[in-house]
Amino acid sequence: MKETFLEHRLAYLFILPTLLFLVLILWIPFFRGVWMSLHEWPLNGEPTWIGLENYTYLFEWDVFYTSLKATFLFAFTTLIQLVIALAAAIAIKNIGHLKDIMSSIFLIPYTMPPVVTGTVWLYLLQPQQGPVWQYLVGWGILDSPIYWSVSGDTAMAAIVGVTAWTFWPFMFLIIFASLENIPDELYESARVYGAGRIQTFLKVTLPNLKSAILVAVSIRMIWNLAKISQPLQMTSGGPGYETSILAVLLYRFAYDRNQMGIAFAVGIVLLLVVIAFILVFLREFERDSGGASA
Repeated sequence: MKETFLEHRLAYLFILPTLLFLVLILWIPFFRGVWMSLHEWPLNGEPTWIGLENYTYLFEWDVFYTSLKATFLFAFTTLIQLVIALAAAIAIKNIGHLKDIMSSIFLIPYTMPPVVTGTVWLYLLQPQQGPVWQYLVGWGILDSPIYWSVSGDTAMAAIVGVTAWTFWPFMFLIIFASLENIPDELYESARVYGAGRIQTFLKVTLPNLKSAILVAVSIRMIWNLAKISQPLQMTSGGPGYETSILAVLLYRFAYDRNQMGIAFAVGIVLLLVVIAFILVFLREFERDSGGASA
């Protein structure tokens, strides 16, 4: 044991700063958060031990399930992002010299900070002065502007749309890079055997993009579960709690109601949801790797 340690001591020294970083920045705050979730912990005040009462309160509170539903709806903006990214990647694959220009244009939404895109879209979708509704009413498509922020369904639709527009270029980058690496010989073979565009997509393109799609979807799904910028900026979690995804609910408990204990309880629930999604995607990765090996 001692000889092994001495043999690899340089490697351990390189790893040590990373381990210290993880302990100080990640694990100590995490376990403190778990401890706080077992207390009634006002932002400015003395904590009181209450055990699992914060969790009991959450699971007996109807609003919590509204928040949970909003979280899952918001997380599945990933599918919208995937469809847009896949269509864009396939559309520009064979357009010659314009490929680089179009790719750069597609990346513009992702290069802007989320707070900027949220502000821009808040102006565009403003019912009375926003140009979107003015054009739709002016062209006769709508009789009057839609006050989207007063209804949970329309508010969630707006948030989902803005989030999809902002982050689909991330998935486009991963999918397009993988698409460029598919050998042309596979497409030539498909044409020789008389495969049409749909058959070529299903039998050649999609199978070769499976790993890239799994990576892109898993990363974006996890990020969407913890996302707070667009929902908080555009609706502040309203109307009521209709768009208060778990990350926003955590924020509202912590800074609107000054209840840090319940806020951390929400955070633990959110962590468990994220872990559940990670396990699903890990299983898919293993299945895909097993199929590739076979």
